[in-house]
Amino acid sequence: MGTSQRPTRTLPLDVRATLTERPANLGPLAVYAFSKGGALLDTKPLTDASVQLAIPVGDEPDEVRVVVGPALEKDEIDVGELMRRGAVERHLAVRPKIERLAPIDVALRPDIVSRWIGRLCVVKGTLTKRVISGGITLRLPVCRAHVDIWEVDPWHLILPQLPDIDIDRLRDIVDGPWPPIDLPIPPRPPVDIDIDLAPDVVRPPRALSGVSLAAASRSRVDAVALNPQPLPPRARRLRPGVIQGFDPQPDPPRPQFSAAVQLAARGPRAAFERAVLADLATFRPIFCWLYPRFVRKTKLTTVVTDECGHFTAIIWRSWFNPDEPDLYFSARQRVFFGFFVSIYEPTPVGCHTWWNYRCGTEVSLVTTHPLARTCAPCPPIVAPNNWVLFMAIGNTSVWRIHGANDTTHVGAPGFESAKRGLVDDTAPWGGTLRPRLEFDSSLRTIGVRYYRVSFKRVSEPETAWRHSTEAVNRHYTQEIGDDLVLQQYPLGPATVGATPHLYEIPPALPPVGQWSLPNVVLDTQSAVFPTTDLAPGVGFDAGGSPTGTDQGGLWQIRVELFTAAGVQVDPEALGIKWRVPESADLTGTIQTADAATLGLVDAARNCMIVTVRVDNNPCLAGIEAPLVGFSAAADQCGVMNYSARSEIVTTPFVALQRNRFADFSFYVQRGAVSPPELSASGQAAATGPTMPPAPSETVGNLLDTCTLAGFTEQLYVAHRATDGWGRQSGLDRSAARAFVLAPATA
Repeated sequence: MGTSQRPTRTLPLDVRATLTERPANLGPLAVYAFSKGGALLDTKPLTDASVQLAIPVGDEPDEVRVVVGPALEKDEIDVGELMRRGAVERHLAVRPKIERLAPIDVALRPDIVSRWIGRLCVVKGTLTKRVISGGITLRLPVCRAHVDIWEVDPWHLILPQLPDIDIDRLRDIVDGPWPPIDLPIPPRPPVDIDIDLAPDVVRPPRALSGVSLAAASRSRVDAVALNPQPLPPRARRLRPGVIQGFDPQPDPPRPQFSAAVQLAARGPRAAFERAVLADLATFRPIFCWLYPRFVRKTKLTTVVTDECGHFTAIIWRSWFNPDEPDLYFSARQRVFFGFFVSIYEPTPVGCHTWWNYRCGTEVSLVTTHPLARTCAPCPPIVAPNNWVLFMAIGNTSVWRIHGANDTTHVGAPGFESAKRGLVDDTAPWGGTLRPRLEFDSSLRTIGVRYYRVSFKRVSEPETAWRHSTEAVNRHYTQEIGDDLVLQQYPLGPATVGATPHLYEIPPALPPVGQWSLPNVVLDTQSAVFPTTDLAPGVGFDAGGSPTGTDQGGLWQIRVELFTAAGVQVDPEALGIKWRVPESADLTGTIQTADAATLGLVDAARNCMIVTVRVDNNPCLAGIEAPLVGFSAAADQCGVMNYSARSEIVTTPFVALQRNRFADFSFYVQRGAVSPPELSASGQAAATGPTMPPAPSETVGNLLDTCTLAGFTEQLYVAHRATDGWGRQSGLDRSAARAFVLAPATA
């Protein structure tokens, strides 16, 4: 009823529904009475041919909306939602002095009833947060977030309501250049490598060789640029070498409008609209920017993400959209101050709508909001009961370590002792190593409560083991009233009984709330191996020779298990299985391999041991004076005089790393000319005397058409070492030099 009056009495209203044929799969129906403003007045289930509702009558005339449609839950009853589902509506005039309400007859024909059958749609998705840690981009699950699912009106409803001026603008686009000059193009996202820590999310390929970042980051007007959330359900398959949606292949041709569309653009509006709707795939990227204010959305439901960032909802497809539903997603999350903050709400809506969403398919939503809270990665692990998984060091799978997988472990045909402990057979370890262990929740129930991680050189005796002593914590969040509180769960180290430096095996769930990852690096570590302290690097002297003993080499990482009393356990006696991941990829389902068959288990000492090659020795980069005609001809001003253009210019340099775990890049560039005139690259040498011959070129080739020119020499030596999260660029070295080539004076 109207908001300015109060009902003084109620009158019965008989609603008679004629259902000629009731299909077997037709769900329960109901009859509703709403005020003109949409307030629910009364509702009854439609179980018989006639239903009686109580209609309030006030002091002023009013209008009542009687609706027959699918039965909704009490908290879901909304007249707009009923009409979206194709309910039947009748209007009833209610006047103050009326004594009797005439019955309402509703004929439920087969074409009406069919609207309420088979219109359910399952919507599934994952909400993740893009974070950067150690220079690597990660995607972590966002847990306990409220995801709002909206349906966007299809374009066959929106297009007829556009003003003529906007339709004329669309005609101009068809006839003229595409896109128009004033069309705002969103900036491309930065180039990065996605390491996805949420399951079931499509990832780009790992290999990056041969990719030109300049070509990859080229600004391009295509469907991806105009629609960062790809147009579902067509999945854009990434070819080898594609990074984060960038394609180094030549740009695709701009969309070509069909002859029918071009012809209709010069005709009546109705014909043009029909042609546009018949070719929506071409026009949607244009619509999303030209008509953002005309896009309308209706909220369907709200779901909460679980600890893995997953959400699932069942919605009704709109009767007004005969095709698949067009869905838009937004997300809210309670922050530490007790109120909700929108963490995902991309605009314009039309550019981020999942047009023609195919029911049951996965939706991937990615937020970068700084207040979005993430949870620990939760990929499912496939392993026997009572397992201990040495997952990774940092974010690098143990499977990538030479000597720790089924093709390169000790004794296997592919094993090479010189590569033992290297990542992907080429890179050593350096910096602070953070082993990452995962434990079956059943271990705590069989009395295994603690673990210890130790380190030593392979060549050292058993008495040389050094225990991890850095603090290891986990974090969890809980709601206290309207506040969200972040709390710390310390794992150790602690002395238990007479055994020092033990860490607690984390429980499957925190005491309250859910696990959280405020710092992905620290909250996934299980121990700390400070290689820079235990195996510091040594540099080179002026002659390019190492100045001290190599402290790196092969080191062992040992894991042991203990009871609640601090007594070391016999894993084999308890049926505990040591495992490693059977893949370099740590996303999705983690298949595991038996560490014992790979030679990583020391049964006599009741422990698991992984061997790594450590190298913190820095590089050396040096550029010596260039030569003309094999003699140092540069004066104190850096000018080198040549007598003939056929003379040879030699550019000696040194690029060193004592164990050759580095790569160099050297070039000579004239002025601002690109590409460089002279370049060289390769693996660094171990000492100065082992450097390959210096690059050289004739004076004529360097000068080209010039007779006098300035040159720059640039050298960069990149160390291969990694801490599992990123390359140890602090061990890199670089050098620069400049000279001028000028003709000799007579």
